[in-house]
This record gives sequence, structure tokens and C-alpha cells, in this order.
Amino acid sequence: MTDNEGEPLRLYRKALRYAESDPEVFLGTARRAAESILLDIALREAVGSKPTLESLLTVLTAKGLVPPKVVLAVRTIQNYGNYGSHAQDSSAEEISAEDVRPCLDALTQLAVWYGQTSRSLAEEAARHRLSDRRLGTGTTRLADSTLIVVKAVLLGCGLEKALAQRNHRVLPVQLPWSDNLVRDVSTRLLDAAVYNEQRSLRLLESDQEIRDRVVTVGRVGYSMGGRNFYLLAACDGRWGGVTAEEFLERPAGAQIAVPKHSDMFDNLLSALSTDEAGLADMGVRILDVPHHLGLELFHLNRDVLAVGGQNLRMHAHDDDAYFELLNSEMLPARTQMRLRSAAANVLIANRTWLEELDLRPGELYRQLMRSFHEVGSDDESYERLVRDLVAHASFPPESPPESRERLVRHVLFESYRWGWPS
Repeated sequence: MTDNEGEPLRLYRKALRYAESDPEVFLGTARRAAESILLDIALREAVGSKPTLESLLTVLTAKGLVPPKVVLAVRTIQNYGNYGSHAQDSSAEEISAEDVRPCLDALTQLAVWYGQTSRSLAEEAARHRLSDRRLGTGTTRLADSTLIVVKAVLLGCGLEKALAQRNHRVLPVQLPWSDNLVRDVSTRLLDAAVYNEQRSLRLLESDQEIRDRVVTVGRVGYSMGGRNFYLLAACDGRWGGVTAEEFLERPAGAQIAVPKHSDMFDNLLSALSTDEAGLADMGVRILDVPHHLGLELFHLNRDVLAVGGQNLRMHAHDDDAYFELLNSEMLPARTQMRLRSAAANVLIANRTWLEELDLRPGELYRQLMRSFHEVGSDDESYERLVRDLVAHASFPPESPPESRERLVRHVLFESYRWGWPS
């Protein structure tokens, strides 16, 4: 979720914290979270409504902005919220965590839909702003990122300095990590971006128009040194007593939460040595979740397994309730090599942009990599980069500053061998 979605996400996470410890508070907070989500959608779509759950749902549904299954989820939250407020005013039997389970399921369903919808709306709005803004002379549109691995490259490679020498200023554009980055570079909405190498090459090979307009400048490292895959499980869930070998032999019945249109899903397929159809044959079901969902996935279902980014991984490391059922180092050597290759990231650029700068891809790459490696070999530059990443990268909202710094240093060491192991 973006910064503009802070209140809905804050209320959602707050509700989850109370689901077991204080179900009555959970019900009230769940209703407020649902209200906040619908209000954010209404504001984004410029839909006028009273800021009440009933009014927002009625107006948004009439305009076709909330699908029927989500309406059902909101109604469930609304009914449980009403029940919770009445229960507090009577001498009725105390509400238990099990009693509110349907409301918890409905709230997570709403949050997943909201994450997908808001990300799509934010991405669409950013592209609309770019297409409306004429490409100015001397301006380079660079895909920005809050991912630590990518942000480190953007901050450390000295691109702004290199382009300033050619009278160009860099305009950072915040867009999600997806295949659309390659398409945006091809249409000149962006001039350059860092993206996963294999997915970039796949698009270049399959689309002649993209191939004519986009060039790979060079590889800029491997996420977590190629050891970025993991499968997270809850200790008290179904897989708590299962070894990696046992899981690989009998994965039937597994529900795996992973953003489906991502390199994370590709890594899962590689780790299990199969394709999407093969997962179904194994009896494995995929839960397509947005990137922003973290450990709260396990509040909904302790038996779920999760594939996510390094933020989620490090957050789980700080909690004894979770463990890595499977990771890169538990897999055969051939699979590890395949996963390492899949972890490579590259800088891609628009060919016309390079021609305007009178730059060849190899020339630009060598200049950027010299600056990048200088950062890792200079203690002062490295510490400054750490501070910048702690300030500007994305982290779980509840993580304290020391945890964020530890994550940054860990990711930098594993990905680029900068600093020291954490």
C-alpha cells in the first residue's frame, strides 16, 4: 500500500492484534477499518458520500466500484460490528476469538481486495500523470523503488551525477515492481528502470516492439546473492513439525500465499521443479495476495505458507512463532543455481533516450558500476547509504528503527557483500 493508505492499513493491523486478545475491541476496529477502506476508494474515485459504512457501501456499489463478493465481506463486518456494540451494552455471554472468526475472514478478504485495487489505482494515476506531462528536454524519468535491493542500486550507482554531466536531471517515478516497468520503458513513460533480469528478457524475446525500443544496459547484482527464496510457516500450524524433505515429498494440501504475477511466484515454481499446472497436480493451492500483506496472513490461517520479500522474512526472524519450512539452501545444487540466476536484476533503458544522451549501453554501465562499487569500498559512503535506506526503503510499519537498520545491513551484505554479516 502507498503512504496515502496509512490509516486503512493501520486500522487493519490494529484489528488483527485484537482478534484473539480482545474480540469485542476487534469487532469495533474491524468496522472502522472497513469504513476507512471504503472512504479511501471513494476519495480516489471522487465519489461523494457521507463518511459512514452504510452510505459508502451503498454509493460505491451503485457505481460498480465494489464487486459482489466484497460487498458480502463488508456486510459481514458490518453485522458483526453491530453485534459487538450491542454485546457491550448487555449482559450477554462474552464474545470469544472463535466467535469472530467469520468477521476476521471477511476483513482479510476486504484487505486483499483493497490492496490489489488501490495498487492498481495508484499505478494508473501515476501513469496518467506521466502521459499528461510532456517529456521535457534534459529530463530523465527513472523508475524509483522502496525495495532495499533496488533502492541501493539507484542511490549508489551515481546516475544523477552521470546525467548531470550531460545536462540532464533525474525525475524519480514511484511505480510498482512488475512487468509493466519494461513496457513503460518501451513506450517512453520511463527512460530507465531496474527490474528482474529473467522477466525482462522474457518480454524482450516475446514482444518485437519492446525489443526494438528497450535495451539491457547491464546486470546490477543478485537479490540476496541468489538466496532470496523461502517458504514461511507458523510453528503451531499444520506444517510445524514437518521437515523440508517431508514437505517436498508430500506437499498435497498446502495453501501458499504469494503475489502470483511476480518473480516470487516464478521462484516457487523453480523450487518445486514444476509449472503452474503441476502445482494443481501436486495438490498445492495458490492464494494470490498483494505484496503489502505480512505476518497477518497467519492470523487468518495458521496453516498457510507464505512466499514474500525480505521484509517479511526478517520480521519473521524476530518472532519465534515462525520458521522457514523451505529455503534456497535446503534445495538441490541444480535448483539453487536456477534460483540464483532468477535473482539477477538488470538496468534497462529506452534506446532513443540513450541516443539523445549519445551514450552506448556498455559505456553507461561501466560508469555506473564504478560509482556503485566505490560506495561499497568506502566506509563513509556505505554508512550514508545505510542511513538513506533506513529513511526511504519500505518496512513493516511496526518495525523499530534498530530492526530496520539490521534488515538494511543484512540485505546489503547478502546482495552485494557490503559491510559485515548481521
